[in-house]
Amino acid sequence: VNVINRIPTVLLLLSAISSSSAFVPFGHQQRHVQKAAFIPSVSTTNLQATVTRPMGSSNDWEVHKFGGASLATPELYRTVGDLLLKEASGRGDGAIPTMAIVSAKGGMTDLLVKVVDSALLDFEQARIALEEAVESQIIVLKELAPPSITDPIEESFRQDGEDILSVVQSLRMIQTVPAVTMEVVTGFGEIWSAQTLNAYLMGLDVPCDWIDAREILVVKSDSSGLGEKGAASTGGVTPLYDLTTQRMEQWWKTRGKEAGFHDLDYSVESPVVVVTGFVATTAEGVPTTLKRSGSDYSATIFAKLTDAARVTMWKNTNGVYTADPRRVPEAFPIESLKYDEAMELAYFGAQVLHPSAMEPCIDKSIPVYVRNIFNPAFPGTVIQGRSATLKDVNTQQKVKNWKSKSGEIPIKGITSVDKTALVTLEGASAGSNVAGRF
Repeated sequence: VNVINRIPTVLLLLSAISSSSAFVPFGHQQRHVQKAAFIPSVSTTNLQATVTRPMGSSNDWEVHKFGGASLATPELYRTVGDLLLKEASGRGDGAIPTMAIVSAKGGMTDLLVKVVDSALLDFEQARIALEEAVESQIIVLKELAPPSITDPIEESFRQDGEDILSVVQSLRMIQTVPAVTMEVVTGFGEIWSAQTLNAYLMGLDVPCDWIDAREILVVKSDSSGLGEKGAASTGGVTPLYDLTTQRMEQWWKTRGKEAGFHDLDYSVESPVVVVTGFVATTAEGVPTTLKRSGSDYSATIFAKLTDAARVTMWKNTNGVYTADPRRVPEAFPIESLKYDEAMELAYFGAQVLHPSAMEPCIDKSIPVYVRNIFNPAFPGTVIQGRSATLKDVNTQQKVKNWKSKSGEIPIKGITSVDKTALVTLEGASAGSNVAGRF
């Protein structure tokens, strides 16, 4: 009887994985996505008049990104919310339309991965881990806003938990974990986090709303799964900007209008829109992700969509350092970097930025600031502009002799990669098969 009762759930899971019917399989956002009917065609002129600068605003959008370490406790959610309100208040020339890209609560993604990984071996352990995940988010939520705001959100979180449990229970029947299942389940961390921060802002009675990025951000993904934690690549994920721009425009015309954002007096107030990082959807409507550590990429993608004036990556350091300060006590924050320099530092071990995050900003020449959430008065590091090649620098005779420290030395920082072994093979007598034998 138990097996028979589970069969519909299994069929639902397999249908969600294999079908191209553009169905988001579970969660409180359960819906069919109508690819053609949902989003009408829009012109660039209409986009310029609305999304990129709300009517009546003298300022462009600014985008802020917060990682899980900045969202680990109720106190940190308050810190983030208060910081957003301060940034949105402007710098003396009117309020600033503000968008916040958020990661999952600290530790949540790993906990949800544990839920999925445990399902095949010990379903009770998976159930306990899922209960811990849901309850931990609800505890934070209920400390940030009154019950009139949190009660319906709490109900939604619990329903999400039931849906996730049904899916992971079905994994025992098929004895495998499809990549899309892992991506969808872990994406709930960002969904819950965005609603939690938005609840705090609602409690302060400020104009705000939240966006499930799966409804806006459409990507082409050449790989599946989450990728490695801290990896320096988004694993072949490419945003489909035409379709994504249309969806962003449609959201502004409908939900933005319903929320009252079109009617604000932008000289004194502006909206704060909280967006889920990490998650996206394919053109066929299949949920996917930008891979682990991909929320930086989410931030710069939405900055490009809104033609933002700047992106600020809020970390727990005073910017990008010349070296890892945990290993080099003399390291200090770098005042400015070029896009290329930041990408190289990130690719070769610096954990401050995701290397793919630079690409949308390069396209639109949007400066990226790296600042300390616990020391917001510190200017941090600004990343903008392209680097000259070493040949160009030498042609301009800015580098004469590095040893004598004359001229401009084109070295900004030193990075390191842990747990890596370098093996060098050399010698003509080794033979052509040496690599295979090794």
